[in-house]
Amino acid sequence: MIEQPAAVEQTYVPVGPDEARILARFGISASALLGSGGEARIFALDDERVLRVQAPGEAEPDRELADLLDSWTGIDLGFGLPVVLSQARLGSQNYSIERRLPGVPLAQWLAGTADDERRRRGLLSLLDAAGRLRELPLRRAGFGRVLGDPRGFGSLTELLVAQIEVGLRFSDGLLAHAVSDLDGRVGDLLARLSARRVVPAYCHGDLAPANVMVDADGQVTAVLDFSVHALAADPVLDQVGAVAFLEMTPYRGNVADASWLQDQLIGRLGAEAWLINAYRRFYALYYAMDHALIPWCAEQLLAPEVEPSEGC
Repeated sequence: MIEQPAAVEQTYVPVGPDEARILARFGISASALLGSGGEARIFALDDERVLRVQAPGEAEPDRELADLLDSWTGIDLGFGLPVVLSQARLGSQNYSIERRLPGVPLAQWLAGTADDERRRRGLLSLLDAAGRLRELPLRRAGFGRVLGDPRGFGSLTELLVAQIEVGLRFSDGLLAHAVSDLDGRVGDLLARLSARRVVPAYCHGDLAPANVMVDADGQVTAVLDFSVHALAADPVLDQVGAVAFLEMTPYRGNVADASWLQDQLIGRLGAEAWLINAYRRFYALYYAMDHALIPWCAEQLLAPEVEPSEGC
């Protein structure tokens, strides 16, 4: 794998046709922009609140997500969680007022921190946060998608099959072209995971550095972007994601950092370290919907097995 350049690349939502009118409602201009991701542009309202302006679309404001976040009020994981204060729509764009969370994006902090030891102390905080997300209560029992789909699944593998089908459908055959024996590899993965026995727990499913806020020392202050990627599944998923998504974050040293963090996770998982490869492959199949990630996805599916830590 080739290490990425120091600059953090980001997918930006373009300015929507109704954004100017939304900003005018709050007496702010585009100069208040704090950041932009793949789904929304975020503006500062004051020290306590931000305005999230969604990309244009036909769907009404997502009350289900707001209710989920509201149900977590008072839960202390050691870092902040989003709170939706209000939601509305103007023209073709939804917008919401949310609590302003402290810190800077981890992706930005990693790109600007040259000292390896300091960076890796921050990454341990990320791994710790990934392990704590399982403490968030689920609103219904069993395996399933947390948002946007009320169906339950009879087992972990049934849920993973459904997620994999989504990823492969939107991959438009690109992953199958890159991995000639894809069907066999999917079958082997599901057969191995079929023996996994775990109580369903909250999984963020997209624990990328862009979705984590940190302080000046790299300690996690907040986790963001709770979305349709979230699952009631195996909580190890988020720990593996914390490592895997690091490789997709383009800053100098990302691959070495990911390798180091994976070694830490191997030590924590012990005899269950085989789950690292298993869930890397799951993420590869699911996120094959993003065509830009196809080379990374193929690499995960073709990688050798991760060995348990010594002594386990």
